[in-house]
Amino acid sequence: MVSTLSSCPSVKFQTAPSLLLVLALAACAESHSNKSVPEPRIAVSQVTLAPESAQAMINEYRADHGLKPVSLAEKLTSAATAHARDMARQDRISHRGSDGSDPWARVRQTGYAALLAAENAAAGQRSFAEVLQGWKGSPGHNRNLLLRDATQMGIALATRPDGRYKTFWILVMGKPG
Repeated sequence: MVSTLSSCPSVKFQTAPSLLLVLALAACAESHSNKSVPEPRIAVSQVTLAPESAQAMINEYRADHGLKPVSLAEKLTSAATAHARDMARQDRISHRGSDGSDPWARVRQTGYAALLAAENAAAGQRSFAEVLQGWKGSPGHNRNLLLRDATQMGIALATRPDGRYKTFWILVMGKPG
């Protein structure tokens, strides 16, 4: 099994004195987790994502840390879906798209007017619960999950059964302007 998460610190952009844009990149370095007792693995064709369930799990985690819930946003989901599919086509985990785009550009391309955007990426996991557990244990990803100012999220899964990673997960947290 390949289980990959990546993490790097936030990068901040400021376009005007009163407007702070945050882009948190999460795929700068790979870390592999090895388990002594392998979990039963479901077939890639059976891996699914229920966005409302993922949202509920994220909101429960945020509530445990005294944070407000986030709602699902169609445009953030579109940005997440496009990048998850691109990673699957390329069979690689990266925040740089095959067209050279970065997370901020992908969010802008959807027409989402963001004050804040942050992206988490993962590959190889067979359930959202497994992905979320990994993100909680990764400082960069965890920081994105717990962004105090985030009010919305988008989430996506893409698969490539013949690839190295098989599953590709993207979460985009945001706040509209």
